[in-house]
Order: sequence, then structure tokens, then C-alpha cells
Amino acid sequence: MNIAIDARFYGTGHTGLGRYTTNVLKYLPNYFKGRTLKVLLRDAEYDNFPSGKNIVKIHAEIPHYSLAEQIMMPRLLKSIGADLLYTMHFNAPIYAGIPTIITVHDLIKSHFTGRDTTTRAPWLYTLKRFGYNQVIKNTLLKASDIIVPTNTVKNDILGMFTSVKPERIHPIAEAPDEIFRTSNNLKDLMNLKNLPLNYILFVGNAYPHKNLSVLLEAMKSLSDYELVIVAKSTPFLSRALAPYDQTRIHLLQNLSDQDLVSVYKQASLLVTPSLMEGYGLVGLEALMVGTPVVASNIPVYREVYGDKVTYFDPTSSNDLVRAISSVGARHASPVFHFARSWDDVARDISEVIHARSSSL
Repeated sequence: MNIAIDARFYGTGHTGLGRYTTNVLKYLPNYFKGRTLKVLLRDAEYDNFPSGKNIVKIHAEIPHYSLAEQIMMPRLLKSIGADLLYTMHFNAPIYAGIPTIITVHDLIKSHFTGRDTTTRAPWLYTLKRFGYNQVIKNTLLKASDIIVPTNTVKNDILGMFTSVKPERIHPIAEAPDEIFRTSNNLKDLMNLKNLPLNYILFVGNAYPHKNLSVLLEAMKSLSDYELVIVAKSTPFLSRALAPYDQTRIHLLQNLSDQDLVSVYKQASLLVTPSLMEGYGLVGLEALMVGTPVVASNIPVYREVYGDKVTYFDPTSSNDLVRAISSVGARHASPVFHFARSWDDVARDISEVIHARSSSL
């Protein structure tokens, strides 16, 4: 049984997908001792991927979300004698020719489709939207197994794609990085220059579903706080910030993991105002260092955070002001001890792969 793993997202260059891929593959090979894993990698990360007795690295310089992916990937899989494909995202080839296990982190692209969700020219956006719709639909229908991070995503898939059988979907929760688990042992936490003493923290990109605008609107009524945004500078961020006074807004980017932990720790609270997510790592990271969290009242956050955060209506800046004010009147939150690790994630994924391979 030759198991191929599509690791083309491996490395920090692919943000969240890259971190997910890197964290899973740090541990996954440990659960396949005695079996060979053929790991498909882009050239930029080929040399960085650790070698192992049961790992064969395969050059796969094939662009994501491309026509080449649909044509060249099946040829590559056939040439390396793959019997099963496991991917870290939904973008598997529709006609892979072998059983496929895919990962669907969310269906945000299926729900958020307006012109404000892209920076592409209209014709190119229309073409890419068509391609996405075809791939997500067909890979969900054809996949032998579908890994998702939450029951919320599973239910979303079943609601939108009624032909998918529930038993093929496996919710496997993600985990915060190890540095958040050991943050109390870190020495010399940084004290970033020019950071305010009392600030609200937002971590993430500024895509429309992140709903940053409701937080920016709420800041007008929160004169006791300043806002720190940890995000890459993108057209989406520029669009979100443009209508607002930015004198109390601080932008941070390209932070090291240790620096990010320090920014979390020094924050008065973290706000995660998303309209939709597949999981909720940002809030978990804050809770693990003792920073209070205000989160939008959406199903996935209810599933992941339970009663450990303060919720608000994500369509109401006034309700966000209320939630932040209620948190501000309390003492700091106790540190949340989240037991799940990326080793646990990899183990659970390995069980899905083993079960499928044993049935072939």
C-alpha cells in the first residue's frame, strides 16, 4: 500500500494552511512505522522537509487551484504508484484515479461570494469561482473520507451537499501550537515599543467573513482602549481600515511565535468577531495565556469555546461594546489548560487513513 500525502502547503509561506500541514506532518509519520509515505512537496520546501526511514519525498511543483493540478496530479500519482491519496485541503484532483481522503477546513468560500471577497478582475474571479464550485462539489462527492475540524463544518457540508454520507465525514479538532502550552515558562517575553498599556487585540486577516469592521465601529465608543491588529498588510485590510480614524490603531505583522505570545499576554482582551469559521484557534491561544476573549455568537465558536468566552451578536457594534465593557469590569481570566496537541491530531488522522487503507 503506497500512501501519497499532498504536502504542497508545507511551510510558513501558506499561513494557516501551511501551519496546519507543518504541524500534522511533524507527527504523522510516527504512526506509519514500517509503511512508506510518499510526500508531495513544492520545490521551495523540498529540502526543508525532514527525511525519515519511512518517507520518500516527491517533487510536485504543481500550482494550487489550477488546471495543471487537475491534469498533472493524477499523472504524478500514477507514476509513483500511489494507492491512496491524503490531502491537507479540499483541492484534490477530481479524477485522481485512486481513493482520496481530503480535508475541508470550512465552506467559507461557498457562503461568501461577493465582489468584496476578491481582488481579482471580474472575469478572473468568475472563472476561479467556477473552478472552486466544480472542485469542492466533486471532491466532496468522490472522496472516500472527509476530515473536518468541527461538527459545525460537518453539518454545513451535509446541509449544502446532501448526497454526501455522514459516516464519511470525520471531525478532528485542531490544536494550539506548543508555545502557547509552555508560555508560562518563556523567559524575557518581549515588550514591544509603542504598544499601548490598555489594548484590545485582533489576530487574523481582514477578509470580509472576519468581520473586522464591527470591531472598528465599536472602537468609536471604547475610548479607554486602543486596538492592536496582528495581520498581513493586504488590500482587504486597507479597505476595512479606510473609513475609520486610525490614531488609536496599531498594526503589527511578521511577528515571531514568541513575540505573538507576548502580544497576547499583554492584551486587555482579544476580540474574534468572525461571521463564519471552521475552528477557532485564535481564541484558544488567548485563553491559554490567560487573556479574556470576546467572540461572535456563531455555532462553531459555541462548539469550540463553550462557556469560556463572552459572546456578542456579530451584526451589532453596540452589543460588542456591551460585551467588551462587561469583560473589562472583571479580573484577568484564568489560564485555560487545553490538553489536545498536534500529536493527538496526527494520531486521529492516521486512524482514518489506516481504516481506509485496510479496506482497499
